[in-house]
Amino acid sequence: MALAAPCLSAARSEKPNVVFILADDLGYNGLHCYGNEWLETPNIDKLASQGMKFTNGLAAYPTCLPSRMAIITGQYGPRTGGYRVCDRHKGLEDYIKYIVPKNRKIAPEKITIGECFQNAGYSTAFYGKWHVGDNKAGHPSHHGFDVAISATGHYELRNPAPPVKLPKGMYAAKFFTLKAKDFIEKAKEEGKPFFLFMSYYLVHAPFEAEKDYIEHFKKKLRNVPLKDKHPDRTIIVAAMTKMLDDCVGQLMDELKSAGLEKNTIVVFTSDNGSYSIDYTGPVRGQKGDTYEGGLRVPYIFKWPGHIPSGTDNGERVMGIDIYPTLAALAGIQKPKDYILDGEDISPILLGDKKKLPHRKLYCYYPKYAQYRKNTKHWIFSWRNVIYDGDYKLIEYPEYGEYELFNLADDPKEKKNLAEENPEKRSALIQELHQWLKELGTKLAPNPNYKLK
Repeated sequence: MALAAPCLSAARSEKPNVVFILADDLGYNGLHCYGNEWLETPNIDKLASQGMKFTNGLAAYPTCLPSRMAIITGQYGPRTGGYRVCDRHKGLEDYIKYIVPKNRKIAPEKITIGECFQNAGYSTAFYGKWHVGDNKAGHPSHHGFDVAISATGHYELRNPAPPVKLPKGMYAAKFFTLKAKDFIEKAKEEGKPFFLFMSYYLVHAPFEAEKDYIEHFKKKLRNVPLKDKHPDRTIIVAAMTKMLDDCVGQLMDELKSAGLEKNTIVVFTSDNGSYSIDYTGPVRGQKGDTYEGGLRVPYIFKWPGHIPSGTDNGERVMGIDIYPTLAALAGIQKPKDYILDGEDISPILLGDKKKLPHRKLYCYYPKYAQYRKNTKHWIFSWRNVIYDGDYKLIEYPEYGEYELFNLADDPKEKKNLAEENPEKRSALIQELHQWLKELGTKLAPNPNYKLK
């Protein structure tokens, strides 16, 4: 646990509770309220109708671990060292021009969002997929959560810490939802505000769901032209999404029955885009890609009487914004001497402003996967990304290549403007490299590189 200066609660007659819901691998088009007509997500749709929905929300990374690390720490990857889920390039390092930065789990000195709320007097709980640390010093109980169970899996919990068993016939998401309801009731009895981090494993693989739901969507999607090469998977994901929605509905019912709905901030988002093109929407790419299909995710914020209901916002927000925003909404000072890379978007949420100050957003993604010896080429190589207004530049350091898109004119990222607009390309490359320099990153040539 970090020993840095704690967050101090600002004067407030009644601190709001916070329920932060993080789905897994749920893409931008993974909800009915985000345009997917065949999905059934009435509870999450209700959240959107009662709050604010962002239409240009981004995950900090297109895969789980680094994206979650950004949310939990409020920092970009170069500050945390969380870059990848695993090292797909292991054993093939000599086919990479540069030394790939070591991937790290959460460091003890990080002041997590859990610690920020814990230090401000909140009861804190974490349930579900943690993924940023081990089950010892890296467990959420050592990073700001009074109560924490970390595990993955749907019908069998994998690596649960502390050890727990699912009741017979119960899936993990429902089990954790019941635990969360108990936590809410206890916090109410103790008269303490609470911060609840619900990190559902749904809709991550393996593809498992309630049989009745699978049969329901088999019939419903029988005549729907699906794009994914695994249409059966699309059907099961629809069933998994309905299971997730059921759990969200149970949480919202608990808040209402406990009389806490009006004083509770609820946020719903996902850690990255979908692995299925049936759930990414009309954009390019999917999970793992730095195209919009890998990075675009839903963001929904609800706080009755504070966040205007039924509103959409087109500002580009990112996972790093969650930490400073929730702290601001709760009236908690940000931790001293600790950098938060995100923007406090509470002025947008509360209706004080319509737009955020102009800023650039980044993704530093030193990941390699799928080397092809016959072509001497990586299918997935190191990528760095910068967003600047309508423009987005993707850099491929391994090959000295660039892609430049105007997302306003070309939301599907079909037309690469890198050669057509060299001035903008050069300006964004310079901005990107300056940011990397400020964060202390550099390309170090691999002295053992074989493909010279």
